[in-house]
Amino acid sequence: MCNILNDLENSFLIDDALKAKLLKCPDLPSPPGVAIRILEICNDPRADLAKIAEVVSLDPALTTKVLRIANSTCYAGQRKVENLRQAIVIFGLNGTLTLALSFSLVQAHAKRDRTGIDYNAFWRRSLAAASACRQLGKRVGLTNMEDLFLAGLLQDIGMLVFEQAMPETYIGHNILQSDHRALHTYEQATLEADHATVGAWLLARWNLPERWVTAVAASHNPEAALDTEHQTLAHCVAVSSDLADFWWSENPEAALARAAGRAEKWLHIERETLAEVIEAVTQEVEQTAGLFEINLGDTSLMLSLMAQAKELLIERSLHSQLQAESLSLTKLALESRTRDLEEQTRRDGLTGIYNRTHLDAVLDEELHAAVTQGWPLALALIDLDHFKVVNDTYGHLAGDEVLRLAAQLLARCSRNSDTAARFGGEEFVLIMPGTDLQGAQVVCNRLLTAFRETQHKISDEKATVVTISIGLAVQCEATGFSDTEAFIQAADKALYAAKSGGRNRIIVSDEQ
Repeated sequence: MCNILNDLENSFLIDDALKAKLLKCPDLPSPPGVAIRILEICNDPRADLAKIAEVVSLDPALTTKVLRIANSTCYAGQRKVENLRQAIVIFGLNGTLTLALSFSLVQAHAKRDRTGIDYNAFWRRSLAAASACRQLGKRVGLTNMEDLFLAGLLQDIGMLVFEQAMPETYIGHNILQSDHRALHTYEQATLEADHATVGAWLLARWNLPERWVTAVAASHNPEAALDTEHQTLAHCVAVSSDLADFWWSENPEAALARAAGRAEKWLHIERETLAEVIEAVTQEVEQTAGLFEINLGDTSLMLSLMAQAKELLIERSLHSQLQAESLSLTKLALESRTRDLEEQTRRDGLTGIYNRTHLDAVLDEELHAAVTQGWPLALALIDLDHFKVVNDTYGHLAGDEVLRLAAQLLARCSRNSDTAARFGGEEFVLIMPGTDLQGAQVVCNRLLTAFRETQHKISDEKATVVTISIGLAVQCEATGFSDTEAFIQAADKALYAAKSGGRNRIIVSDEQ
């Protein structure tokens, strides 16, 4: 990191006088406590997800924001994310760190008593740039979306440095309402350095990863990053600045034209794709502004500009437009059909819940995660009591109906984070991630009660109660299973004991 500081101070024209003035400032922007802990984890090669969860959970507000972003349309899957462990699995180590760092830095520097910068407008523009950077990176094949977001978010942090060290810098200048080319010219003329270079200098002092420092340093001069491995990230940051100007400057058309030209030159993004980026960013900023406690003002302006951008960027005939829409609908229909077929292969044909094949895959994945991260994992093997009597008394069609009703009851009584599946015959399985023995017993007792109190309607005239026996095994620090087969065998052994002991009960594996 010292090399980067030297490069910034020498190659990017931070002279000794400016550096001395910056270092004398007692109130330079600095990371808050939780961000410092996060930065320490960033630089710890032994860091794991459990350590991240521990640090993030120390800040309840930060935890809430991470969970909300995990359930936003940007990330949400088929299941609701209900706890920090699940959110961290979605984002991964680096993604969780950068998201938490983004939230904590904005919160720490959202309000100041200075008069030169409108801080809400500053972070409003930064949020638009961050979202634009992520959307651009997605279109060019970059995979770490949170890296892109944080680099875009922090590209103007040098402005906060200038305001703290030299408060007179922006007073009386309508900086945030003009494009950043004018800002760059003004800073070079008055300070002989621009906020991109100074911002990168600050991030290097914070010991942030080189890719973020390089991208911020080159945000106004992307050619400076041409010979680095972070070139594409730097280009995304630079174009995101133009797009932020499109939303929040006095000359949106000029900013849009500049963004379109640079996006095509550096990222090979065509105008039609850029229109998609603008639409996606507009939606994303509306969704995430509340999480960052940023007031967007009248959002109808953003929607109007989005419509204007689509008109300016998409120049094609009615025929080609209809053709493209037809192809898009066809593609959506095919994708929907493919998803339906894939889902069907994971479902049991009779009961509609997950089948044995999908169960095996989920259990392998969850056991590996539990062993690796030290999280508990509960496995319940469930058998319908005296099911043969139902078949012999009422017939196999009635037995099938009881199996369907039992599967519905199992799914209804389990949690969103659990996986219910048919194991075979009249046996079912419930996988409960992140659940210790006590929590698993609560779920299993709820199942026992539900089955005891439910009349399974077989026909208009007939109904019967079918109880269940449950064998329960739990993977935890005190009890470890070498593989899924050993895990299932432990639950099966406990199930056999429950049936031998009179059925309609839970037996916990003696391996606990």
